[in-house]
Amino acid sequence: MASLAPFKGLWRQELGGEARTLRNTFRALAAAPEIHAPLSDASQGLFSVRVDIDPADGQGFWRFLSLGDQIYCVITECNYAQPRLEEVRDEGFVEFHFLLEGPVNLGLPDPQDRDDAAVGAPNNAANGAAALAVSEATLIACRSASDVNYTVQCPRGPFRMIGIYVDPALLRESYAFTSATAAQLTGPQPGQISIIEKSLDVDFVRAIQELRLNPFETRRDLMRALAKLQELLCLSADALDSGAAQDSSQVFSQRELEMFEEARDLLATDFTTYYTVSTLSRRLGTNATKLKAGFKFLYGKTIFDFRKAHRMDHAMMLLSERNMTIAEVAASVGYARQASFTAAFKAHFGFLPKVARQMQAGSRPEAAGRD
Repeated sequence: MASLAPFKGLWRQELGGEARTLRNTFRALAAAPEIHAPLSDASQGLFSVRVDIDPADGQGFWRFLSLGDQIYCVITECNYAQPRLEEVRDEGFVEFHFLLEGPVNLGLPDPQDRDDAAVGAPNNAANGAAALAVSEATLIACRSASDVNYTVQCPRGPFRMIGIYVDPALLRESYAFTSATAAQLTGPQPGQISIIEKSLDVDFVRAIQELRLNPFETRRDLMRALAKLQELLCLSADALDSGAAQDSSQVFSQRELEMFEEARDLLATDFTTYYTVSTLSRRLGTNATKLKAGFKFLYGKTIFDFRKAHRMDHAMMLLSERNMTIAEVAASVGYARQASFTAAFKAHFGFLPKVARQMQAGSRPEAAGRD
């Protein structure tokens, strides 16, 4: 099995100093106004700053917004050149993550696939099935116990998300968030992390868009941003207090978090084993529902999409090898037929493997000619 490439971190690692925490990130940004030119309103305790990511690492920015020490918000608008991985530990906040994925192109699954889709099988688009463009909007509310750390991975490519971190006492007292669901989030048991996933409705999407499109140029813009933060928290409390939210509730132990990381490593490195969600969950000693929910939360993609992206990235790397034909590359990433691999590669990158080989080879025409 190939080894995982080292991952660059997210904003905690990039800006949070040695502690790599949320609070330290905001303190560091506030302490360097000459670098980041923040916008603030001391009378309201409001602070905002934009940090562009290094052009060598992709495109986009992180927007940081806080209300005193009770509400923190991070808006991610990035197109990462490489996957990013960061460890997160509890700082006493309930977290609300509004994940906006896509659009992405997916092959429509065969009827027999459904929930037990073969995550090691070729993309259905490669077999001539219709492609489906999907955009997905999801709210993920979570809180880990103080003795639990978890990792979050962002895939290479576009990534848009808003994260709001709130003092549990403020949620209870000002937002009347006191239901059984609230207790699950505000008081997780030792060794556990509580996660609840909820689809977003049009009210959520409107408020998210208005926050994302805020120009953050004047103090009035700060007040508008605060109003949107408060609206999103009210909508979140309403959604999570509804009975439907209970159906998507998950609690993960430290052992299960380690199990998800094992799944990640298998899917990102072992391309010759034919996995399904069921066989993978049995191998790891869990059930398919928990594996899918935890994997999506931690790594931002379904198991199938994560697997496909890493297979294609590994194939791109192998195409630079002078001693491998395209058929051999296809077999190395789990495709029995070169034609299926070629179609899947083109669907993922937008060009054929032989074109990738020519780009990789550069001045090596003898490599470019191999197929």
